[in-house]
Amino acid sequence: MHAMNTRLKYIGALVIVALLGVAAYQAYWLEQLHFTIGEQMDNDIQEAMRAADLKEVFLRLKSIEDKGPHGTMDVRAGIDEDGSITTNAVTTTQVTVNGEKLEQKTGVVLRSSPRADSDSIADDNAFMEMLEEQISVTELASMIQKGLHLGVDRFEGTRYEKYDSLLTVSLQQLGLSGEHQLLCIKTDTVFRHTTPGYIPSKVARHYEYDWDNYGRYELTIEPTTGWVLREMMGILIASALIILLLGIAFYFLIKTILRQRTLDEMKSDFTNNITHELKTPIAVAYAANDALLNFDQQADEGKRRHYLTLCRQQLERLSGMVEQILSMSMERRRQFKLNLESVCLAELLQPVIEQQQLKADKPVNITTRIEPENLTVEADRAHLSNMLNNLIDNAIKYSQDEAVIVIQATPSSISVSDHGMGIAADKLPHIYDKFYRVPTGDVHDVKGYGLGLFYVKTMVDKHGWSIDVESTKGKGTTFTIKLT
Repeated sequence: MHAMNTRLKYIGALVIVALLGVAAYQAYWLEQLHFTIGEQMDNDIQEAMRAADLKEVFLRLKSIEDKGPHGTMDVRAGIDEDGSITTNAVTTTQVTVNGEKLEQKTGVVLRSSPRADSDSIADDNAFMEMLEEQISVTELASMIQKGLHLGVDRFEGTRYEKYDSLLTVSLQQLGLSGEHQLLCIKTDTVFRHTTPGYIPSKVARHYEYDWDNYGRYELTIEPTTGWVLREMMGILIASALIILLLGIAFYFLIKTILRQRTLDEMKSDFTNNITHELKTPIAVAYAANDALLNFDQQADEGKRRHYLTLCRQQLERLSGMVEQILSMSMERRRQFKLNLESVCLAELLQPVIEQQQLKADKPVNITTRIEPENLTVEADRAHLSNMLNNLIDNAIKYSQDEAVIVIQATPSSISVSDHGMGIAADKLPHIYDKFYRVPTGDVHDVKGYGLGLFYVKTMVDKHGWSIDVESTKGKGTTFTIKLT
């Protein structure tokens, strides 16, 4: 028993460790996923700022084209020997001086930071290597866009309001509310736009996009944590369900193991108890039979009858125990069927009562109240007899000095009441469990092996009936079989 308890402790500890391990791994995985989605959102916001700038530039370019020719614009990008990307934006405009039309060219050069591995740029394949790197290609596209922005600025200034509206749409497409504060900072100009009613909090996030060396956009929005959590809601719910299901599965596993251990203990108690119960009538019958063999039967007829009666009582007791065990074995068979017939209850009860009074070791007073007197019940005669036999036997065993029992029967129910020691309320839910015996405290002479009420409940269910119990500790118990 000690070894089993130790194993159960180890199993419980392993289960808890396993659950904590699964929960910790899930938490780590979800944290990494949260970080990845948050990082992706930051990149998407930066991309939304760049895309809104590109759309705003093309809108201005389209407007300039619709107004007629104003000049030309040439934007070129290349790679220097140190690996940096250089963009040249040259605009040519027409001006009139003293009535003569002249062309005026303005050029701006944008240059990115040198690459760390600039030594490889001298190779003929340097450009191809750069194209294979997605970051370099993105940087090249960004530099071309900035050059385009500078070129268009020579013809028409940035439309900050339009950029703000384009950015708002892009943020909404990302699933964000669109509430933000935007600063458009140029050398001598600062444009500020804030969504009505929006006040940045202390934890607000800031994003920047430089459209050239002379100007940038600064975007302020609230943290995207709520949006990320909403995006992860399905995964969070699934993870929580997995943890919950694992917890429930482990709970029922431990509960089953504990129940199995309890069942093993009850089976062990049953084996010890039934061995003692079987040995007692055998020993008594053997002693009585031995006395008869060595006693002059003609000399004392009274003693002879006494010994024969004693043998009969013990054999009946032994037969009853064997019959009950065999009945439980039959109940487990799939082909087990009831032999239903009309049974006169008064006729059935008479031998049962006589048998119980005969074998009882205390005064037994049994009163029957059957209405009507010729009441019949559709039941299996043998099993109904065994059920009543068990209920009456329990009523006698759990009565102390004298057993006072009342049996009442109507077309709808059969009840067996006693005035014995009663059953505690917390024990009532278990009385029909196999091998279960109600603890009797200081009373040690109550014999049994925990099959009687289990058998009664099983046979009641087989008949399609139900059974109720009412009990008060120290006052008695009433079992009622409901026939309808």
